[in-house]
Amino acid sequence: MYEMKTRVGFSQVNENLEMPLSGIINELQDCATFHSQDTGYTMQWLTGKRRGWFVTDWQIRIHKSPVMGENVTVRTYPYRARGALASRYFTITDWDETPFVTANSLWVYMDLDRSEPTRAPQEMITAYGAGAPPTEDFGKRKIKFDGDLETVGQIKVNEIMIDSNGHMNNGKYIVLAESVLSGRGPFDFYRIEYKNQARKGDDLLIRCGEDNGRILVEISNKDLEPFMRLEALNEE
Repeated sequence: MYEMKTRVGFSQVNENLEMPLSGIINELQDCATFHSQDTGYTMQWLTGKRRGWFVTDWQIRIHKSPVMGENVTVRTYPYRARGALASRYFTITDWDETPFVTANSLWVYMDLDRSEPTRAPQEMITAYGAGAPPTEDFGKRKIKFDGDLETVGQIKVNEIMIDSNGHMNNGKYIVLAESVLSGRGPFDFYRIEYKNQARKGDDLLIRCGEDNGRILVEISNKDLEPFMRLEALNEE
C-alpha cells in the first residue's frame, strides 16, 4: 500500500466546489505515479528505458464527492501482476477515513519504441508490493452497451492535450466526456476503457447515447474506432 495526503484546492473543483471525475482520476493517477517514483522507478527512469505504464480500464465508485478545502488521503494497493498487466485498487478518504472514492484499475507496461506490451521486470513488481485483491464488488470490467450513439461534438487534438509520451493525456478524454455529461448527473459509478492512443492532429468524434439509465460517451476517430469509452450510471 502507498498513500499520499493532500488538500482539495480551488483549481481542482467545479462550479459546485466539488472535485469532478477528471480531478478524481488525476489524483488516482498521481498516487500511482508517486508510488513508482518513491520505489525508484521514476518517470525519468522509465523514459530513459523507453518504457511506461498505461491505465487501460477504470471502475470508479463515488461515495461522496470531495469538496473545496477538504483534507484527503489517496491510497493505492497493487494486488496482481502477470506479464505486462498489473491491477491496482485505490481509495480516497478524508483524514477520519470517511470514504469518498473507491476504484479498481488495470494497467499495461509498454515498450514505447515498439508500441506494444512487454513483461514488467520482476524486481519492479517486487518493489511495488502486492496485497490481496479488493473485497469490494465492482462488477464486470468491460462496457456492454446496446444503445445507439449520436455525434455531439468534434475536436482536433492540439499540443496542450499531449502528455510526455506524445499521446493525448488520459485526463483530457475525461474532460471532454464531462462536457457531454454536464446536466445529466450526478452519477455514482463509472466504467472507463482506453482503447487506443490519439496523437496531435487527430480528429476526434464525441458520441453519446443512453440505454436503461446508463449514459455512454465514446471518443473515436472518423472511422468510429474508439480511443476511449465511458459509462456513467447510478447504482441505486
